[in-house]
Amino acid sequence: MRPLHTAGLSYVLWRDRERLKVIFLNRPATLQENLATVSDPATICSFDYEAIQAPTKPLIHQSARFLYFKRGKGVIEIGGVSYDIKPNMLVAITPWGISEITAVEETLQLMRIVYDYHYINSVLKGMPGSEEDSSELLQFLSMEPVVYLDSVQTQYVDALTEQLRTELGVESTRVSPQPDQPMSQLYVTNKVIELMIVYRRYVMAMRGEKDYERDISIENAVLSYIYAHSAEKLTLSGVAAAFFISESTLSKQISKVTGITFSKLVSSIRIEKVADYLIYTDLTLDEIAALVGFVDAPHLSKHFVSQVGIPPVKYRNIYSKSKTKFNRANKNVAFAVTDYIYKNYATEKLSASQVASKFGVSVPEMNRLMLYYSEMNFETLLNYVRVNHACELLASTEHYVIDVAFEVGYSNIKTFNLNFYKYKGMTPTEFRSRITLQKADGSETGRLKD
Repeated sequence: MRPLHTAGLSYVLWRDRERLKVIFLNRPATLQENLATVSDPATICSFDYEAIQAPTKPLIHQSARFLYFKRGKGVIEIGGVSYDIKPNMLVAITPWGISEITAVEETLQLMRIVYDYHYINSVLKGMPGSEEDSSELLQFLSMEPVVYLDSVQTQYVDALTEQLRTELGVESTRVSPQPDQPMSQLYVTNKVIELMIVYRRYVMAMRGEKDYERDISIENAVLSYIYAHSAEKLTLSGVAAAFFISESTLSKQISKVTGITFSKLVSSIRIEKVADYLIYTDLTLDEIAALVGFVDAPHLSKHFVSQVGIPPVKYRNIYSKSKTKFNRANKNVAFAVTDYIYKNYATEKLSASQVASKFGVSVPEMNRLMLYYSEMNFETLLNYVRVNHACELLASTEHYVIDVAFEVGYSNIKTFNLNFYKYKGMTPTEFRSRITLQKADGSETGRLKD
């Protein structure tokens, strides 16, 4: 099993887990219900207006969304980073992202477009020849949450949001589109993808401006630096000097964000790169070792086995892209398995071998396909789905933690606790004590209410 898939996903996982933990330990938060609209749970997208007159508490968004601020001034914190709210500011929030309005100087008026991230993801990955672009686009939204639009960009996004409003109606007033609208879902899907694409282009354009200073945390900068220079002989003192901070401060920051030491972080990043070279190239182990910063092939193999659990040669044989023909049939298997997991995650002792047999493929083949199309293998996706559903149950019911564990498919509490902590950075009990569940209609359930 690969410990990490891409640099971006690795950083996002560490960042979001740690920020969830930090936010919850300091103040209560609200978990929003995973629905685009309360009027129709099957809807892939909804449009609504919102006005905010006072700061909010932290919100954990299960559903992806765009927030398009048209009037007002204030400050929004996204994933622990603060951004000034200005007119014509567009914000992208991906599932399980955390946002908080920390200041309101003038009443904020905005449009809210909530969409089914997993459905859009499957559509993007299903487009022939666009798999890499779609993964990069979705990852980009996680890493770049804010763009300030110029006048030309504003006109374009205004027109796009008006098209969505006309098609979808306004959720809060339950104004529905005409029931006989032809191909409405296809139309809305295309508009959401168009919004995602222009968002990325506008951010890249904003980066190119001379007076643009990217708001980036020291933790992000350090991790990016280590990733970019991982082939070099990196030392704690050398990296600390590059950022004009002490070794002790750097060590604490890395431990806080990633949960591991500097040396283990460097090793993990190198192993991540090794995994990609093993899958996508025919380079020898000595050649890969030189490229990623290991002394030689034996040194690489030792670290690889320690972190991944199998020798690099065996890993290449199992996961090598050159051994997999990604045709339509394989793509259907990957999506069918993913769909099966979402529908049957609560089945106790649901195993990779059982599911692979059901769909007529081997376990390694199934995992290769899933890694390629959904960026998670069977076990990772199964635990991800189970933990997220457990979050909803912890927030919305009074069930004992052990009952929640059984309800989402775990056969023992220890395994549940370990997986929950892995994804959320805290125990189920800590999570329950610090959050409420906000439903799509705005009402809240849970132990914490204002």
